[in-house]
Amino acid sequence: MVKTFRPDILVEADGEIIQVEIQAQQDKTLPKRMFRYYYAIVEKYKREPTQIVLFVGKGNPPPSEYKTPKLALKYKVLDMKRIDPDVFIKSKKPGEVIVGILAGKFGDKPKIIRKVKKRIVEILKNEEKIIKYIDSISFLAGLFDIEIKVKPMPIQVDIRKTFLYKWGEEEGEKRGIVKGLKEGEKRGLVKGLKEAILVGTRLRFGDQKAKQIRNFLEKIDDLNHLKKIKREVIRAENWENFVKSIKNSNSKNKI
Repeated sequence: MVKTFRPDILVEADGEIIQVEIQAQQDKTLPKRMFRYYYAIVEKYKREPTQIVLFVGKGNPPPSEYKTPKLALKYKVLDMKRIDPDVFIKSKKPGEVIVGILAGKFGDKPKIIRKVKKRIVEILKNEEKIIKYIDSISFLAGLFDIEIKVKPMPIQVDIRKTFLYKWGEEEGEKRGIVKGLKEGEKRGLVKGLKEAILVGTRLRFGDQKAKQIRNFLEKIDDLNHLKKIKREVIRAENWENFVKSIKNSNSKNKI
């Protein structure tokens, strides 16, 4: 596989290789990127993949093919706004349930995420197993700039075991323990926030921009600053506005 870029999801199911890309906005480079993924996957696994794009942004979905005068590559594009979230949420498989977060109208996301959390608890009923899915739910919710909180959960969850530390963040701040986090826990949270920022940057602005922001993030360990950057990567209208907003928050670091 080419080292400079990675597909969002690459799995093998029933002997078939499936590549899934989550696209949050229009991106003119997507068709060519899908061709590069296709070629890299065939080179490594000697099999042709099924390629799927899940479009979760506003407006019209991207084209479903990469075409030149000499070749054409087609892949599936699903406009997730047009799909009923309950198609996924009613499943008995947790992995399928959380995909429901990507479906439905943008304005309905808070309600959809509550239903997903409730369904995950109904299916699993086990704290350790539920914790496995907290990060996935938190990341997908982050695509829509939605905070995941512990209050709606009908069971107790040890949030210290989670990667992004998202569900317990509000309670931790209220008790004033954020500053008193053990170094190991703080490093884990910092690492999780940086990874979320990188994934969001790659989804919105492409691989090259993600490389630029990676170097910038290496110099930052302040949790509040990282949280602000995570919000900005979702809210910024374009790359220039994003860079401007995070430069203003910390003039010492350069991108």
